[in-house]
Amino acid sequence: MSWAVVARKDFRDARLSKALWAVTAAFVLLSAGLAVLYATVPELSQDIGELSTLGYLTLLLAVMTLFVSVAAIVIGAGAIAGERDRGSSKLLLGFPHSRADVVLGKLIGRTAVLAVAILVGLAVTLAVIVALFPTFSPVDYAIFAAVTLLFALVYVGIMVAVSATTGSGGRAMAFGVGVFILLEFLGDLLAPAVMFVVNGFSFGGLETVPGWYAFLNVVTPSAAYQNALGWFLGDGTAAALTLGGMLDGPVPFYLTGWASVAVLVLWLVVPLALGYRSFAAADL
Repeated sequence: MSWAVVARKDFRDARLSKALWAVTAAFVLLSAGLAVLYATVPELSQDIGELSTLGYLTLLLAVMTLFVSVAAIVIGAGAIAGERDRGSSKLLLGFPHSRADVVLGKLIGRTAVLAVAILVGLAVTLAVIVALFPTFSPVDYAIFAAVTLLFALVYVGIMVAVSATTGSGGRAMAFGVGVFILLEFLGDLLAPAVMFVVNGFSFGGLETVPGWYAFLNVVTPSAAYQNALGWFLGDGTAAALTLGGMLDGPVPFYLTGWASVAVLVLWLVVPLALGYRSFAAADL
């Protein structure tokens, strides 16, 4: 299991760097601070609903989406490109590690770094919730943590894949930021753009929308993550509700939480496969 050796070394190196502690401290302050604000500022809880675990998690969701994606860039973009930039990739591959071991090991090691930050932050926040909230739902909290860890794995995987395509740490970081912008901002324009073309280059006369339009709205990693949590923590109509009731007919399977989990898995597997292919063909 050479990939496990690479992963352990990667995580061990991260423990000695400032990155893990900075990311962990940032998330602890962000998550716990938001819980305190939610419990003590009436306007926040009134906007979300009653003071509850689910209400807080709803508030935390958007913040968590941005935090995980940005942290993944910082943690993952230099995973392989940084080794190649420093010339240490040749030394790494001089051990009995294949390039597949390096990619998988980097994925696991870097994800573990982000997972520690997330779990520590959620653990500290749990103490705040127990102390300040009238009720606590361990099931909702566990679901939120599990889906968030999957999202972290996916986003780190995308960044490791980006890192595998270049031998420059600087370019890898720039590419990572570019992918982030593409997914988080330009991705939101995909569904409206396709609908505009399909509807005869017009948005007029749209009283309902087809299911495929809704699917394009939840096809990016962040949207799939949010839709999955909305489905599992809500009443099973999250995708329809995000469209303001415009969905034509019942919610199809491809808009359910399980379908969004499948989308996340695809976002993990496909970029990593492409990144590995590029890394395997690269001349170090």
